[in-house]
Amino acid sequence: MAGKRLDRVPGFCFHGRVTRTPEIPAARRDATASRTASLRAAWGPLALSYATAQLVEVFLHEGSHALAARALGFHPAIGQFVELHVPSAERAQEALVAAAGPVGSLVTGLVCWALYRRRGPSYPRLLLMWLAMTGVAAFLGYLVVTPLLAPGDTGVVARLYHVPVAVQFLVAAAGMALLYLVTRPLSRMYLDSLPASVPLDTPRARKAAVTRLWIPYFLGLALLVPAALGGDPEVVFYGILGCWGPGMALVGFMTPNAGRPYERRKRTETGWRLPVWAFLAYAAVVAFYLLVLRPGLHI
Repeated sequence: MAGKRLDRVPGFCFHGRVTRTPEIPAARRDATASRTASLRAAWGPLALSYATAQLVEVFLHEGSHALAARALGFHPAIGQFVELHVPSAERAQEALVAAAGPVGSLVTGLVCWALYRRRGPSYPRLLLMWLAMTGVAAFLGYLVVTPLLAPGDTGVVARLYHVPVAVQFLVAAAGMALLYLVTRPLSRMYLDSLPASVPLDTPRARKAAVTRLWIPYFLGLALLVPAALGGDPEVVFYGILGCWGPGMALVGFMTPNAGRPYERRKRTETGWRLPVWAFLAYAAVVAFYLLVLRPGLHI
């Protein structure tokens, strides 16, 4: 040690005590790295399946408007994130057409929810999961924005029948409460879809898994943009907003609900499967929006 001060020697301080940086156990580091890698591997399948399912749900929503309008004698057309028809002077007819969209979303969500099965990670089940979530969230989201979004479907119904603002806010509060309640089983649905390599043993781990859903969700929102190219800017804005808002509330409410007791079924799958047809399905849906819905699908 001659010629060196102790305080400059690694491992020593001025008071002569040995100080070392605490090391994270190797097993813990490996587990953390494995969890992070598993969740990152999930971003692609989750984002692509969300974008595909959301575009399908939007088409079915607008298609429900169009079918109701056609049943009432109109000649509607389905566009990108919109349904068009010549407005009727009869209040009841316009209200029925406006209400048909949210009801169609709810039916889509409930049917896909019934078809979903807890059998581990697979891309078809991811599509069913997102169709169930986006359908139910879209219906409840319209209830929530009734007093806030006049061009929205429920806002149109409220305006046509001169529903008092106080009643509209009660409807919005009821929609928010229902959205919170329904996210409990939906959070379990999402946890069921995760590979066995993602740890879900503790409430904190489950909440973390749901919180990281924000990343593929925003990636999926970006994947909606190609389907909106060439559309009316105002319509596209409200269309993307209509997808963004319910999804934000959905993931936000799912996070605390994921901390509830949860029993995981034993599985051996450790990774995600992203088949080639998943990319083809997304490309086909985008092409349908651009080639068929942009000029208008008349029914």
